[in-house]
Amino acid sequence: MVTLKDIAREAGVSVMMVSRVVNHRYNEVSQENIDRIQSIIQKLGYIPDFSARSLSSNSSKIISVIIQGIDNPMASPYNANMLGHIISLIQARGYNAMVHFIDDYTEVTMHLRSWKSEGAIFLGTFDENIRQIQQDNQIPLIFTDSYSSVRQFINIGIDDYKGGMLAARHFLEKGHREFAVIAPHLHISQLIQQRVAGFCDTVSQAGLPIPQSHILEPYNLEETTGRLCSLPEPVTAVFSTTDLTAIQLISLLKKRGLRVPEDYSLIGFDNLLYSEFSTPALTTIAQNIGLKARYAVDTLFHYLEDDSLPARSVVLDVELVERDSVLVKIT
Repeated sequence: MVTLKDIAREAGVSVMMVSRVVNHRYNEVSQENIDRIQSIIQKLGYIPDFSARSLSSNSSKIISVIIQGIDNPMASPYNANMLGHIISLIQARGYNAMVHFIDDYTEVTMHLRSWKSEGAIFLGTFDENIRQIQQDNQIPLIFTDSYSSVRQFINIGIDDYKGGMLAARHFLEKGHREFAVIAPHLHISQLIQQRVAGFCDTVSQAGLPIPQSHILEPYNLEETTGRLCSLPEPVTAVFSTTDLTAIQLISLLKKRGLRVPEDYSLIGFDNLLYSEFSTPALTTIAQNIGLKARYAVDTLFHYLEDDSLPARSVVLDVELVERDSVLVKIT
């Protein structure tokens, strides 16, 4: 079996230097030595024994990523995008990502302890259970997109309220005066509630309050599309709190012989890849998912290095990306 000593002997370097390359601590090694050591590792077929290393160092080198839901949560483009960034960033640190799909928060502690996770990043709405999760697990825990009232927890999120505000302003600037909102999971998600509040507050401040009947929470989007089209007060502008819902809405409206933006102007939220290639291309509120993932991973490792750091909350900015789904309304 090939060992670190074998690689160090052939490369003419110390075992410590080889260890640094194997553990991706590249900032401590010259590029020339990195290239030489990696070439020898490949030639000799060296495979690190992570289980033995974990036992000897009392470190599992495992970071758990907890995703809410067991009914195919990876069908969400947001979850898939965020997870891809997080796993890549964790592996670049020489750690391994263990992904858990969890429907009931009581399963969190079982998964973290059974895998001896050194830290965890949470994707999903865990607001009601954050306090208990923290009490049960004395490791760094990073939550994302949380609006929990718990004071001492670490959260990486975006300015959802501003996103709703930007969407409303854009519609108003384009001359729209009749609005509707389509907001999946509105009754349980404070994130969605913030987006809706930013939109409705801004429209109301312009003297155009939105009737409650125009705020639609879809359980069946086809049925919701029918409700939208039959509102007694016709609307021209629709704000969808997710891109995925907006893109599905374009298709459902088309089936009814209606067009975006000619019949309904539409703004989504997230700036997922699909939004650029929908027909028409979707105007949307952009969040930087890659940056959010980097903040989550970097923050986690800061707390792994120093668990005495105070809790913190990071709020990342959003911006409107204008494409083709909003028509100028001539009055």
